[in-house]
Amino acid sequence: MSSINQTERARLAWQVLIDVARVRDTITYGELGARIGVHHRAIRYVLGPIQDYCLETRLPPLTILVVNGSGRPGTGFIAHDPNDLESGLESVWSFGWKTIQNPFDFASEGLSYPNLIKTLTQNPDEAGVVYAKVKTRGVQQILFRDAVRKAYSWSCAFSGTQFPDALQACHIIPWAFATPQQRLDVRNGLLLNPLHHCLFDKAYLTITPDYRIMYWDPEGKERQHSKLEAALTIDLHNQPMKVPRLSRHRPLPEYIQRHNELIDWETA
Repeated sequence: MSSINQTERARLAWQVLIDVARVRDTITYGELGARIGVHHRAIRYVLGPIQDYCLETRLPPLTILVVNGSGRPGTGFIAHDPNDLESGLESVWSFGWKTIQNPFDFASEGLSYPNLIKTLTQNPDEAGVVYAKVKTRGVQQILFRDAVRKAYSWSCAFSGTQFPDALQACHIIPWAFATPQQRLDVRNGLLLNPLHHCLFDKAYLTITPDYRIMYWDPEGKERQHSKLEAALTIDLHNQPMKVPRLSRHRPLPEYIQRHNELIDWETA
């Protein structure tokens, strides 16, 4: 028995919701289920990828249009303030959705999030192939994020913290400078908490090809550090980062070298 492709269902639901937004209306779980051939109790699994995409790409909260018997979104809706649904609805109704390509069009070929993430984690060399199949940057970034989370076992590479909502996938070679292969390659990724992600992107922290963490001011000469700041920066200097368990997921030295060239950082 084949598994259900929720991504294909999301592709169908996306178009229905766009049509509902165009006439400034809402739709119930049962009505949406009937339109795409899904039981209403399973609709939450369909809405999840759509909500995630809108959050990732900062689009209006499209899934706000799907309501229960009381006329409100279900408990899984987190894309907008539930105490101010009116402004959320207005932002969706007035948005130019015709300019947005259906982000789940790739699913019409039988592809899904799970099998694409499986490809990215089991065969990192195929990242360029996945990039070519998925045309929407927001979906590409979601796939990269989820593949990096899986590769790092949901643990920050610098701090070891494991708060799911406070872990972000960071590109070693930035998106703007990366090839299609590198943009989705888990070996071009670090899983970091938001602070270390920012410090890495701003070149306060970097890593070496042998996976040591480097801080730009290891002696603390440039500014006064609090005890907490020092623990999060100076104390990490020259310490080994927490690499993925599987060697095929670990950052490639050439990616690290390219990153350090771009930020003009020389490592010993």
